Amino acid sequence: MLVAYYYNMDKVSAQRPAIVIVAKLPIPGHVKTRLCPPLTPQEATALYTCFLQDTVAKAASLSIAEPFIALNTTELAAEPQALLDTLMLPGSVRVIDQGKGDLGARLSKILTDAFPEPAQVIFIGADSPSLPRPYLVHAVSSLERHDVVIGPSDDGGYYLIGLSSSHRCLFTDIAWSTSAVFEQTLARVAAAELKVDVLPGWFDVDDDAGLRRLRRELQDDPSSAPRTASYLADHSW
Repeated sequence: MLVAYYYNMDKVSAQRPAIVIVAKLPIPGHVKTRLCPPLTPQEATALYTCFLQDTVAKAASLSIAEPFIALNTTELAAEPQALLDTLMLPGSVRVIDQGKGDLGARLSKILTDAFPEPAQVIFIGADSPSLPRPYLVHAVSSLERHDVVIGPSDDGGYYLIGLSSSHRCLFTDIAWSTSAVFEQTLARVAAAELKVDVLPGWFDVDDDAGLRRLRRELQDDPSSAPRTASYLADHSW
């Protein structure tokens, strides 16, 4: 049975490290807008829904971690449950609200409001649906030996950041949505004298170049993101 459990930012107990997917509810005109054109807003939303479903399935498949999805529910005037139902989330995935503000404010709020201290929390997005599963496995185990684990993305940001405790200093005074995010975050890590593990680089799918790369990869191996691969196989753009 597929059920979405919604937590209104009550603190939730994670018996294992938490993997939190920070994402948007799939609404036309609000997701993957840089892919329009060539996609229509409806096609971009359908594609993003596949990204979400593949990312959630990957996180939920890890027995060593507990899956969560943090959505922008407070930004919507309407009740989010209908949209949650369309995602068909596994019942093992707990849904929390990510709050408002820039990415740093949202990540800080999730740490403060959703998890008791201390908690091992790994944040990922839904923009890298083909992210190799072993990267997530490594990130979880790495927090036993490091304060921070981080995966750089090709655009200068990061596709993953994991914390062994609530190091919210890493989310302040960062030039979000720029190519400086990863380097600025590493500088914050160094200033706080935290032990860091840097994962291999990966890529986000935010524009046409990223979409073409994703299509090529999934043509060779659709298993890393099967829902996305199936959708792309049915659309040529």
